Amino acid sequence: MFLTILSGTFLIAGLAGQGRTEAPELRYDENHSLTWEEAISFYSELDKKYKEATLLEMGMTDAGRPIHLFIISSGGETDPEEIRREGKAIVLINNGIHPGEPEGIDASARFAADMLANKDGMKKYLRNCSVAIIPVYNIGGALTRSPYWRINQNGPDEKGARRNTRFLDLNRDFVKQDSRDARAFAEIYGLLDPDVFLDTHTTNGSDHQFTVTLIATQPEKMHPEMEKFFRGKMLPELYRGMKEEHKNEMVPYVQYTDRGEIKAIIGFEEHAYYSTGYSSLFNSFGFMTETLVYKPYHERVIGTLQFITELVKFTSMNSTEILKLRADANRHTLEADEFVVDWEQDSTRWDEVVYHGYRYEETTTPITGRKSGYYNRDKPYTETIRYYNYFNPSITVKVPEAYIVPFAWEEVIERLKINGVRMMQLKHDTTLMVETYYIDSFEPARRATQGHYFNSNVKMRTVTQEVDYLLGDYIIPVNQRSKKYILTMLEPKSESGFFAWNFFDSFLEGQDWYSVWGFESHLKKLLDEDPALREAFEKARLTDAKVASDPVAQLQWLYQNTPASELEKRTRLYPVGRLMNTGGVPDSSR
Repeated sequence: MFLTILSGTFLIAGLAGQGRTEAPELRYDENHSLTWEEAISFYSELDKKYKEATLLEMGMTDAGRPIHLFIISSGGETDPEEIRREGKAIVLINNGIHPGEPEGIDASARFAADMLANKDGMKKYLRNCSVAIIPVYNIGGALTRSPYWRINQNGPDEKGARRNTRFLDLNRDFVKQDSRDARAFAEIYGLLDPDVFLDTHTTNGSDHQFTVTLIATQPEKMHPEMEKFFRGKMLPELYRGMKEEHKNEMVPYVQYTDRGEIKAIIGFEEHAYYSTGYSSLFNSFGFMTETLVYKPYHERVIGTLQFITELVKFTSMNSTEILKLRADANRHTLEADEFVVDWEQDSTRWDEVVYHGYRYEETTTPITGRKSGYYNRDKPYTETIRYYNYFNPSITVKVPEAYIVPFAWEEVIERLKINGVRMMQLKHDTTLMVETYYIDSFEPARRATQGHYFNSNVKMRTVTQEVDYLLGDYIIPVNQRSKKYILTMLEPKSESGFFAWNFFDSFLEGQDWYSVWGFESHLKKLLDEDPALREAFEKARLTDAKVASDPVAQLQWLYQNTPASELEKRTRLYPVGRLMNTGGVPDSSR
């Protein structure tokens, strides 16, 4: 009875908390950021007030609360297929992935309210596009508020925690999807299939005069015509709009190798586990704003708001071209017979940018007395510097017709399905000729990242052989919408794939092997009955010094040259097979 009363009390309290009739005011100019409850209440009121607005509950998060999705369309449409039939592009804005970096939460709320109120005629942008907003992605982190998260950040008065309820950094979880949050996001992304994507952040990795820095998705990952449009038109227009329309000059994300005066900026290599890396797998135009942690909070909100406005404006004005470029890129993806799984920076090519920085000086810290450097804000300067934003392929694989993933790897299959991957199961046990990988070596990380001991520097060899598969194993055709996701996740050399994140590590442990006890008696019988085996063994002892001198090496040689070794051919055999040039899916899967 007590538990019943208690649960009823929580339910009533929860409903009362959601039943507020007045939305909170935005108070970012007072150094206050919306709480999760305030943000949802704010969007709920917009939903009630405007026919163009709809607030939806989507998938569950690790915090036990659903992610919300707010959609703004000229006719109130929420079905992406209907929006596309009207020839409109879709923009998706993600906020609060790190709730200690909350300016996107407030900026998106301000943008939504302004657009729906038709401030400065903003509703005209809805003629050619719809806008979808995730008010707060990392709900667990947002519920854990304190003035002391990101303690060196210049506001707001309270902020959320960086990690979610499972202590995962969600901006490392987009492809491996250990969190419910990431799996819910993937379902949202698959539903919307956005043409343009923005993720809002704050950076503390530099200090300079700019408020807004920008990470744009790696252009080389795009279809050539899409890359040409991105480098030649989209990015220049967004930078121009920020500078000329809003008097808020923007710079690429300031990433450099050594502290000191900034002489060059290094382009951001986006792995697929980052938000923009994930969006690139589906041929979206992806962006990440990184406002500077040391600027006042209201300036960071305004800067993010200005960029959102410019991005939606550009998308609306260029929607026809954006939609065509994405359609062409999707066709090209299906036709491509090679895929790049890793990139390296091109140090021979660069662009030039105007950089407004601060002089770097040495100082003695006031408490510990250690020597340190800092950027002296009393000494601003402007210089033209290099921006190394070109990459070359470092690892390329030939695209198979299909992959085969055994039924046993259910966590892999689950994530593939969440990301819209179509697959079919074998109807009976069968033997197939497939291309396989043997993992010869790799480097496991010494400390955990995201609960995984990351595998890198994979060395492997390819063997085409017959492999026995079982009823229920999955055949995954590659030529489908999720092709880039499939290749990224199933290729073992991919730095974002399932092998890198330890999903397949158990296959590295070997098979039965042999026991020393009684093994020699069994071997003697084999040698007595097989003269050819005895002759080969004697030759090995004569020609191989290790075999001649080491009894263990002798046993190992004999084991590997007897029928028993067939049991070991699966040792370090990567469990995912590749079907190459079969001319169609095997009959046993139909």
